[in-house]
Amino acid sequence: MFNRKRLWATLPLAAALSLSACSSGGGNSSSPAPGESAGSSPSASESASPSASGNSAGAVTITVLNEGAVGVGVGKLDDLLGEKKKSLLKDETQTPRVKESDFSRTPGQPIHPGVFPYFYQEIIRDKLKSKNITVKTEDWGWGEPLIQKETAGFLAKNIPDIIVGETQMPGFALQGLLEPFPDDMAAEIRETIAPAAWKPMEVDGKIYGFASQPGVNSLFWNKKLVKEAGLDPDKAPASWDELLANIQKVTEAGKGKFYGGGVYAGPNAGGYLRYGPLLVINNGGFADASGNPAFNSDANAKTVEFLRSLNKNHPPGLMVNPQEGPYFDAFKKQQTAYIIDGPWRASESANLGIEYGMSPIPLSEGGAAGNITIGAAFHAVPKDAKNKEAAFEYIRAMYSDEIQTLIADTGVRSPVKKAIAESADYQAKHPEMYLHYQAMNGNVQGLPTFKKEDSKVWQTFGEAVAKAIMTNGDIKGILDEAQAKAESILK
Repeated sequence: MFNRKRLWATLPLAAALSLSACSSGGGNSSSPAPGESAGSSPSASESASPSASGNSAGAVTITVLNEGAVGVGVGKLDDLLGEKKKSLLKDETQTPRVKESDFSRTPGQPIHPGVFPYFYQEIIRDKLKSKNITVKTEDWGWGEPLIQKETAGFLAKNIPDIIVGETQMPGFALQGLLEPFPDDMAAEIRETIAPAAWKPMEVDGKIYGFASQPGVNSLFWNKKLVKEAGLDPDKAPASWDELLANIQKVTEAGKGKFYGGGVYAGPNAGGYLRYGPLLVINNGGFADASGNPAFNSDANAKTVEFLRSLNKNHPPGLMVNPQEGPYFDAFKKQQTAYIIDGPWRASESANLGIEYGMSPIPLSEGGAAGNITIGAAFHAVPKDAKNKEAAFEYIRAMYSDEIQTLIADTGVRSPVKKAIAESADYQAKHPEMYLHYQAMNGNVQGLPTFKKEDSKVWQTFGEAVAKAIMTNGDIKGILDEAQAKAESILK
């Protein structure tokens, strides 16, 4: 992935970002799409300029796209924080309910997860205000709706100062649409931050994006179900063979009431993000070093064979269900015992009263540790941003001690700053999230973006894997067909 920039440089934007044209629709945003009628709302560049925002000389307002985990609404942070506090205090869905005392915080002490976005944006606001920078936030949704709007924004040169996204962001970097991080900032990040937060956004030695709390996958299991199968509920499987044997024992013990489970492998991004680490661990992957599909490698065929074995330990059709929700609901309802998922599975299981185990994903024979970022909200500064220097100050705040300590105290994900995550205090207070932090180091990759008809290429692979899992067909032959089809699409 790291040497592909030249390959992409000559490709037209519309082709390189063709995945946005393949959207299945759905999802609405309160913000207008870039390129809409000029009279409907000010452009991102206009709202980012001091004159447009009414700021005094020397001050600047930056426009930032937010994602749900840290969002507090749409507008200026100064106006939003008070309203966010009021809404949290009234929110009856919070478990437990948010109280006034939850807004008094001592760094290093646990906080209510519900107030995390409030504190996150309060820290950002205060740090930037000291630099005479005001933040205006927008919400363009997530997934395909977000990709569509960002694609239109690049074409119209009407783009916020900071954009956010997940699987689409490496493609934007490869296209030359993003501003590389300043050299001193990049050097600091490489030295002090876990690779999962920036490595997927590195192209030709330059960093183009940062995620303050990315996820990677771990193995989780339901201790109650594992114990019912006669297994040690506190012992993590050390290999794929041991994992499969454990899963099969749970399925046998369940007698149709519960199953061993394994990993979601539906033909969509949710599937690729979960079983992708198994490909990487087994010395395979989605793409070669030049960014071309590498679907039919022998290593991938062996991994899909392993997936086929796991499929027999699920209710029929669950493992490759096109909708990912039912798969995770089965684990929540204690109908499956093992699952590969992001770090949020820990806190969600605890909230549901599930006694769970957590460990790094076991290795295949001859395999090596590797992972895929999941739930990684990469923030980046577009080439066409009007306030790049101020925008980079925002990203610097994201890996500040204050923000990273907040992430640590929340306990839902692990911080990426080495000094905080590797401290004895953090390891003692959050042993499982420290395991997650360790998994964010080393060979951590993002999903690749293919140079043309990206969605169609992914669909080709996803459907081939689902077919190989659900049938008794020749796995290598099925993957060979998918590879040939993908290469045809890319011609």
